[in-house]
Amino acid sequence: MKIIAPIAITDAILVASNIAEDDHAEWDSGTAYGAGDSVIVLATHKVYESVQAANSAHDPTTDDGTWWFEVSATNLWKAFDRRLADQVENSGTITYRLDAGELVTGIAFFNLDAASVRIQVTSNAAVETYDKTVELVDDSDIVDWFSFFTTALDNYVQEALFVDLAAYPEYTIDITIGDGTGTAKVGQIVIGKVLKLGDALEGTTIGLTSYSTKEVDDFGSWTIVPRAKSDPVNFDFAMPASGAGRVKRILNSLRDTPAVYFAGESLVSTHGAMTYGFFQDYEIPLKKAGVSIVQLEIEGLT
Repeated sequence: MKIIAPIAITDAILVASNIAEDDHAEWDSGTAYGAGDSVIVLATHKVYESVQAANSAHDPTTDDGTWWFEVSATNLWKAFDRRLADQVENSGTITYRLDAGELVTGIAFFNLDAASVRIQVTSNAAVETYDKTVELVDDSDIVDWFSFFTTALDNYVQEALFVDLAAYPEYTIDITIGDGTGTAKVGQIVIGKVLKLGDALEGTTIGLTSYSTKEVDDFGSWTIVPRAKSDPVNFDFAMPASGAGRVKRILNSLRDTPAVYFAGESLVSTHGAMTYGFFQDYEIPLKKAGVSIVQLEIEGLT
């Protein structure tokens, strides 16, 4: 049972990308916008839509909703906006160069649609210290020779986890998503330091919470409105009773911050036991010695 305590991505950290921040024209106080017109504000990296005609000199970043509606982050910044459903999209590959300014030992990816993810770490002496590529083609349906010859390998694993790197302050992290063909997509990238809480137990469960609406009329006809979903995980883990204070400090520091929670590297790859979200509450049974069994419920972001 581990977590990635996240580092908030800022302009100083995101130093380069192959994605231009040009979703729309930048907002101009001297321009009169019509209803439905969209603009971006580079200071906030957000897209805004005008909700009225003759919209002039109303700052989208301070408006109360009378003139502007905040749509989303810009395409460049969707990977760091805490919204997994909003994907960054780019033809061929998505690349980011990050200078975190502090130690990074874990990187997690969510809502991927790409053939591969590559991480490269370069020291301040221009020496490459880490280079790893994870292929995302999902071949889990291949279980025998018949399925080997009949399964179309056109589905991709939607999550990826790297926890064997060490990017120290002043090191550069290069991320490449996709293999250069088709359109690469990713919903969220989380970087930070990996911390261990304990050892995941068999009682850990994964699930799905759907926010789609499904309504049936008097004639039995269904109306389905697809919406976002989240991936809750209920962790059962064992920890030394003497470590209760340390675990409490870690969790308390994240009480208002979404983080990556995962059962362990092998369980992520085989069972998908990883999510990005919040915990609601927790209880740690205190003992004089031995092992404490803890239950931690994580509500995944959408």
